Amino acid sequence: MSNLMDTYNKMVAHADEEVKTAELDKEAAELQKNRVGVIAKYAEVANGLLHEEYDTDYSEADVIKLACYLIDTDIDEEEAIEKVAEYIEAGQIMARSFVEELNSDDA
Repeated sequence: MSNLMDTYNKMVAHADEEVKTAELDKEAAELQKNRVGVIAKYAEVANGLLHEEYDTDYSEADVIKLACYLIDTDIDEEEAIEKVAEYIEAGQIMARSFVEELNSDDA
């Protein structure tokens, strides 16, 4: 009887593992789909910009190079925005501390 329970528990554990694996695969596929969508949008923008500037006198390599440049530029801009926000927050904290110090000296 114990062997039957062990076998049953192993089957249930295996089924649970398969469900989890399927869910992880689905999430990975969705993430990959989103990444491809973002890259496709950058490529579309790059293609439009090149077409506007050079009509048809550009290659696929030019589109890829410009799309990579646009992605890098957006990443750098996002990092700069985050850094500025951190500096603003740090400045506000220091200003509050300074005001509290001044107020405590006055008291």
